Amino acid sequence: MSSFNGWVTAKEITELPGFSCAASTILRKAKNEQWTCRKREGVKGIAYEFHIESLPHDMQSAIREKVYQAVLASKPSEHALCVVGARRTTAERQDIALLRQCPVILERKVEELTTKQKQIADARAALAMEVERLRDAGMSRTHAVKLIVKATCTDSLPEHLKVAGVIANARKGSTRKGFSERSLQEWVSIFDATQPGIERLALLAPGHLKARKPEQIKWLPDFLAHWRKLSGPSLVDAWRSFKSEWQAIYAGQPAMLAVCPSYDAVRRAMEKLPKRERARGRISGSAALAFEVYQKRDWSQMPVNGCWIADGKSLDMKVAHPVHGRPFTPELTLVIDGRTRFLVGWSLALSENVIAVADAYRYAMKFHGKPLFVYSDNGGGETNKTLDADITGIFTRMGIDHPTSIPGRPQSRGIIERLNAVIPRAIANKFDTYNGFGADREHVRMTGRAIQSAIKAQENGRELTSVQRNALRKLPSWQMLLDTIAEEVDKYNNLHEHSELPKRNGVHMTPAQYRREVLAAEGDEIEYLTDIELREAFMPEMCRTAQRGWIDLMNNQYFSADLIQVDGEEVRVAYDIHDPAAVIVRRMDGTYVCTAIWNGNKRAALPTSMMDIAVEKRRQRRLKRIDEQREEIEAEARGLLPESDMYPDFGALIPSDAERINDDREHVFLFESEREEWLKSQGNKKAAF
Repeated sequence: MSSFNGWVTAKEITELPGFSCAASTILRKAKNEQWTCRKREGVKGIAYEFHIESLPHDMQSAIREKVYQAVLASKPSEHALCVVGARRTTAERQDIALLRQCPVILERKVEELTTKQKQIADARAALAMEVERLRDAGMSRTHAVKLIVKATCTDSLPEHLKVAGVIANARKGSTRKGFSERSLQEWVSIFDATQPGIERLALLAPGHLKARKPEQIKWLPDFLAHWRKLSGPSLVDAWRSFKSEWQAIYAGQPAMLAVCPSYDAVRRAMEKLPKRERARGRISGSAALAFEVYQKRDWSQMPVNGCWIADGKSLDMKVAHPVHGRPFTPELTLVIDGRTRFLVGWSLALSENVIAVADAYRYAMKFHGKPLFVYSDNGGGETNKTLDADITGIFTRMGIDHPTSIPGRPQSRGIIERLNAVIPRAIANKFDTYNGFGADREHVRMTGRAIQSAIKAQENGRELTSVQRNALRKLPSWQMLLDTIAEEVDKYNNLHEHSELPKRNGVHMTPAQYRREVLAAEGDEIEYLTDIELREAFMPEMCRTAQRGWIDLMNNQYFSADLIQVDGEEVRVAYDIHDPAAVIVRRMDGTYVCTAIWNGNKRAALPTSMMDIAVEKRRQRRLKRIDEQREEIEAEARGLLPESDMYPDFGALIPSDAERINDDREHVFLFESEREEWLKSQGNKKAAF
């Protein structure tokens, strides 16, 4: 029956509901009623088939109903939205004509569709295509539409169309089943008139109530003026300030006062804003850049040791000072290779200074060779004449370029900044003196107090209590911290599966594995330095003028008879930061002159090394901060001036009797008698006084 083409056999008629009988009975009925018949081709023997138009009406209806149900039960072979409509409406719709004239409008309309709208459009297209299939089977459009609508309301659609019937409704509520014939007629018209693809999708998709966009809220800019402050007011505080301003502006306008946005309205409007817009104006610098787009660097184009990134980080812990033993916060400097993420060097120091940074680079170059570039921030330890001076700088002499990041933009050094958030915390967290994120504030306070108490007791020669001894055991020594750092660095390089490195067997490689693989594949062209070259390269240099065999350097005086060869000339003086006993003198072109020996220091009894000078400068800076705090405390203790000093004494401007008596200015008299009278009066006043 599915191959129905206008002719049916007697056997097919007997299979119709209500006409079950023998085939011979149908043949006799056909002969008696003179049905139009013909011999069926392609079968053995004599078989007759009858034209449907010559059959009784009830039999015709039953046959068509069975054919149509078979059409509905069969699944279409193509997607409804992509099927080319077999029929076209005679009059072109205005909305379709507009979309075809302006393809940009069509694209924008499709881009704004939600997933649910697209599913509804697909379901409507599927139902419209079923109508077309029924029309192809001989049913009229109106009859086909009624059949599908009735089947939808009675849940008698085939399984593959039931879901489409529910989705196409686009209505909420379990009691609202099906859709009207008018709706399906509209969908069929659109299906026939549109081209397959996005055009059909755009017109079959339903509209939905769209929420107002933030730019459509007229009062939002006025509220943002109260929200966007660097002081970071809360949403409630900003709304209260905004409300007060609104009431002040529209004080004489009751209608405007009534429409003042509520707190909930403001909250809903702010939730519509992107995170970047909510943060705008409330943060600045690197914090604001965290909400902006960023550009990733392709480190795969860089060779091993192509670029090293370095930075220092204060450890969130207390350690015993290597000199006086008191607790203090040390500085850890890390150097990482950008290509392999391998941690090549590190150093631990009292603060981030040029000595600590140079020591980290020296350690890295000793074991892993020389880099092409070093990249760092603009800190005092990184950007220093000792490292970057045009002629005498360490990097300049070694042929290493040293670009620095833009101030206030740590994102450009994201590799080392991310590492500084992991390794230093892992190191500090191994000790009881950890005071960083997650540490209990009360425990940190009590531990610090107990350690200070124990150290004071030691300095005063008192016997320690059990609590003080336990507190001192919590304070790690300098060597303990060095050992822990070395352990964590080794664990990171050899055990950490780095997410930015390639995978092997489904697992990310460690930095050490990736470094070995890249060196094996690309070749090891790294320049390695000997111990002598390292010592020479990392001896800082300064420019000085030779004066009759003497060189002045850092309050020390160095002598060599060979200096007379460059007398009065500017030379380069290289010195060891740990050993001030001798310096190496070179001409400005780098040729060797001599080694000058310390002798005859006029300011100190012993030569002063650069390390000693750095320690002394640090001591002076700390003492200066203490002096400033002392001055501030004394200023607070003075309080107000005495009451007698608060108001000026204008009585001093009125001459007293004593001033008049002691007035020695000479008087002028016309007669002698006047002079005598005046002398008598002055004598009486002085006597009375």
